[in-house]
Amino acid sequence: MADVTTGILESQRRTVSDSLPSSELISLGEAAKHSPGRPSANCVWRWCRKGVRARCGQRVRLRHVRVGGKIFTSARWVDEFGQQVAEADAAYFANCDDMKPQPTRPPAARSDHEREASIARAEKLFAANSK
Repeated sequence: MADVTTGILESQRRTVSDSLPSSELISLGEAAKHSPGRPSANCVWRWCRKGVRARCGQRVRLRHVRVGGKIFTSARWVDEFGQQVAEADAAYFANCDDMKPQPTRPPAARSDHEREASIARAEKLFAANSK
């Protein structure tokens, strides 16, 4: 049932207190400072909005809440996000380990005649370009 005044479905209504206490929420800038590799706040925003595509093709998004015009996350959600990306990648690489790479053949050795012909072509090309 939709709220007539706001047009929001009851299933869509979610408060900050439903997900985390507001004392645990941090800004995206703070989340960037606590993340491995020190990504920019803009990068953390992309993790929230677009997510990261794992090797298997799965898109993993950083959990967040919007309060007014600001987006917040938590240190726990950042840790969970990293864990989800790592698990998705691990599943992909576990499947890759099952596939055995095809053996490659070493390049065929050139005969003396082929090597000398190649040197002659290179010298001729070098002489033509140096004029």
